[in-house]
Amino acid sequence: MKCTWTDNRVVLRAGLAAALMAAASGCGGPATETDSAVVTPTKPSAASTSKPAAPAASGAPTSAATEAPAPAASAAPVKAEGFGTLKGQVVFAGDPPPSKVLFEKGKAAKDPDVCAKDAPLLSEALVVDSGSKGVKNVLVYITKPTAVSDDAKKAAASANVVFDQSKCIFEPHVLGLMAGVPITIKSSDPVQHNVDSKLKNNGFNNILAAGAKQPYTPTAAERMPGEVICDIHSWMRAWWMVFDHPYFAVTDAKGNFEIKNVPAGTQKIVVWQESLDKNGFLTAPSGEDILIKANDTVSHEFKLEPSRLRAQ
Repeated sequence: MKCTWTDNRVVLRAGLAAALMAAASGCGGPATETDSAVVTPTKPSAASTSKPAAPAASGAPTSAATEAPAPAASAAPVKAEGFGTLKGQVVFAGDPPPSKVLFEKGKAAKDPDVCAKDAPLLSEALVVDSGSKGVKNVLVYITKPTAVSDDAKKAAASANVVFDQSKCIFEPHVLGLMAGVPITIKSSDPVQHNVDSKLKNNGFNNILAAGAKQPYTPTAAERMPGEVICDIHSWMRAWWMVFDHPYFAVTDAKGNFEIKNVPAGTQKIVVWQESLDKNGFLTAPSGEDILIKANDTVSHEFKLEPSRLRAQ
């Protein structure tokens, strides 16, 4: 909107001194809403003399069925210059549950001479290390980082991403990657599979012959982790999450994760695990505030309570 100034002069005709009245009209408008994963502060208008309103909370990934409620107002984020490291562990707060057996050895519902040939097929929906109680295959990420390190972006862009089908199991079970980074989809099995992606922005369904390879490049970021299945072997399931920034990690067998070159300041960290209620979010969908210190490492532990588990 263009701002204009108007002057209204009223001259008294009765011989009195002239009087002048000036009225200035201000201007402004709503901020442009974007869905970018990087948040950059906007400068207040030079014509504005009032205190600007606090920025809106960052957008949260939601499913079509459940819209995440707006988070309560919180203190302004602490800002700093530079980059640091976030590392930590996701642990199960209770006795580690045993993995569910899908098929006993040699008894798979299809292609038993390949699937479950050498060992039972176990569910990967919840894998807990018996010693450390660390939870495997948990997705940890920043919702909308306040800046992006060139080093972090280059590392994510140069990653060698492989999505394999081996002994009728998807590997890895949970995959995080940046949009525009190519994936090699392959099958190490001597039987045919298909890769049926249910992701909203990166959906496809490709047949994969025995021992074959196919390239695929996701083109757009997702708001939620999406399921990938094999329709030929119905128990085969995996989860993908595509980002437009490099700040994500998947926990290892001990539940550990590390994200490097994170912008210093308060960042919103999201933790997601497929077996949980509330669409899998261990934290709020909008994230949990964690202060990252420049040139330092921040460690954080997330606890997965047994009461949060959905019925399997």
